[in-house]
Amino acid sequence: MSPRRTAALLLALLLGPGWLGLGVGLGLGSARADSDAAPPSYFHRRNAVVADLGLHVVNAGYQRTLNCTVALQVSAGLYGPWTVNKNVAGLAGGDRDADVVGAVLRARLFVFLRRRAPLGPWLSPFVQGGLVRATVAAGSEQSGSALAGGLAAGWTFRVARRWLLALGLGAQLHRVSVDGSTDAPGFARLGPHVDINVNYTF
Repeated sequence: MSPRRTAALLLALLLGPGWLGLGVGLGLGSARADSDAAPPSYFHRRNAVVADLGLHVVNAGYQRTLNCTVALQVSAGLYGPWTVNKNVAGLAGGDRDADVVGAVLRARLFVFLRRRAPLGPWLSPFVQGGLVRATVAAGSEQSGSALAGGLAAGWTFRVARRWLLALGLGAQLHRVSVDGSTDAPGFARLGPHVDINVNYTF
């Protein structure tokens, strides 16, 4: 119960039964205003273990719902930009003779547009970084780094009591530097982003 509602009810009791209706009315009005100002989170479980099965990553991580609007997520795992490695739909900008794989750490923010976190429609900016190895056609390997940033929009659904499924689409700028250069086998490209998150809440 909010302090304003409590004070209204106590004042009504002190002044007598004739004021009780007014006190209850003020209290209910205050509660309604508080509810309109900050809708409660749909789940009381604010924590989640996350399987992040994205377009280029297979990660495991943790998500924390901070309030009815915002959640933070961090994950780590395998990175393989296969759409660039295989020049899918021309996303590599030309034929390639290298295969880039590695590991990344990803951090992201979710903003839930209906203020019912962690469910419903959301926008999510993210950044990630890690280390990679590039294998060229001749069989030699070179080490490098991977960076990416992007923005996605999607929806999180409740599929069971503790299980959530988040699906989203967006765009990302991803960059792989090998021996200090983005020249092949490295790259710097704007490409698609896909989200498939499976969350177990607790």
